[in-house]
Amino acid sequence: MLYFVIAGVAGIILATLIIVLRKVFFEMLEASVALANEVLSKEDERTKQSKLIAALKRMLISLGKTVGAFALIFGGTILPMAAYGFFKDISFENIDSSSTWFWVSLSIGSILPFVFKKKKKVENYSEASMLLHKLILNNYNLSKFLLSFDKKFKRGEKINDKSDFLIVSGLARAGTTSLTDQLFKAGQFNSLDYSNMPFLLAPNLWKKLYNPKKAKLKERKHGDKMMFGLNTIEALEEYFFKAFLNDSFIQESTLTIHEIDEEVYHKYIEYQSLIRTNNDNLYLSKNNNLILRYPSLRALNKDFKAIFLFRKPEDHAYSLLNQHLRFSEFQHDDDFIKTYMDWLGHHEFGGNHKVFSFEEDPKKIEHSKDSLNYWLAVWLNYYNYLTTLDDSEFILLEYEDYLQRPQAVLEYLGNEMQMSFDYSNVKPFNNKKTIDVSNCDIDLLSATQDVYNALKERKVRV
Repeated sequence: MLYFVIAGVAGIILATLIIVLRKVFFEMLEASVALANEVLSKEDERTKQSKLIAALKRMLISLGKTVGAFALIFGGTILPMAAYGFFKDISFENIDSSSTWFWVSLSIGSILPFVFKKKKKVENYSEASMLLHKLILNNYNLSKFLLSFDKKFKRGEKINDKSDFLIVSGLARAGTTSLTDQLFKAGQFNSLDYSNMPFLLAPNLWKKLYNPKKAKLKERKHGDKMMFGLNTIEALEEYFFKAFLNDSFIQESTLTIHEIDEEVYHKYIEYQSLIRTNNDNLYLSKNNNLILRYPSLRALNKDFKAIFLFRKPEDHAYSLLNQHLRFSEFQHDDDFIKTYMDWLGHHEFGGNHKVFSFEEDPKKIEHSKDSLNYWLAVWLNYYNYLTTLDDSEFILLEYEDYLQRPQAVLEYLGNEMQMSFDYSNVKPFNNKKTIDVSNCDIDLLSATQDVYNALKERKVRV
């Protein structure tokens, strides 16, 4: 009887060590996939060789740790039985391990630590889910490789490439999420949603493996009463540009203006065709970074529609400040939230906030990020540049018009898109909040008001 108890203890030690050392195995898996990612690289040979050597070195170090972990697990598991043999004066080789009850005891013991292990979750992400996200989203070459044959997994008719599509954009908190959601519900659009994570560049492959039914909606972390679930569309296409531009436009504290060449543009159109379900539907996306590549994208395509939203500067800046404080706290409590936002190119606020840079030598914002002045300067930086673009090629909407007259806005957009919309989900909303600007920089307020007035002159009338 005592021997079977010892076997159970050995099982407990086995499972406990696996749990404690699991990150060593995760690290080995990440290093192996990272090496495969570098093998798939199409960079010049010198650069590729240098990265391959670094990835191989990382994998070998991880392999050494893994071997050590296995040795520790094996040693820890046999220790109780070796101790039992020592006290019973039985050599280790003569200890009976062929009994059915021995394996039953060992199995029960090895299950217990997993049963009582506290499950760590970040929102809806388990450790296994977070690991899968890291393996896919951290490896651009692997993601691009999956994109190259994703069309093989697409069901139904052949979807033709189409130069006509719709992008909703603006500085974060301008109402882009709400408008995109309304357009998706109202018209014949296809877009990425949360169920496409983390295989963002292989939506059809992932759908073969994971195709969840509609999940229960809950309020997103912004605290703005916007609800989301696995089938809710979101700003996810930026990962495409991050992968194909290899984060070249992402600097330490800025997101820089850049050009899209024809090769990347054609890949982008092909990518859209993988997301569209038929030849009648249009691709729809929300992308707040569009402004960084809009001129070059427009030069390559005169057909696509772009909507830029703007909002009263003090209201907009206050909303940005509020979200910055919220997400800074969230990210402080959990690093995965920051990592998740980095993967998706969301640098609007929080600890990974970056300012849009439209000049080679951008001016640094001197104000504290915890002040309204800072976010007024962010607003001025973005919308002052927007006024320099040709507004005849995009639709300029005011957030307040959308809130108060959403059906009129959708009717206007329906005419522009030559599409019939369903208005059953449309409800107006009045924002009566007043922002105290008594402590704001007077010159900064004046400058934002001038740009705001210029935008109001150029906006569409609904």
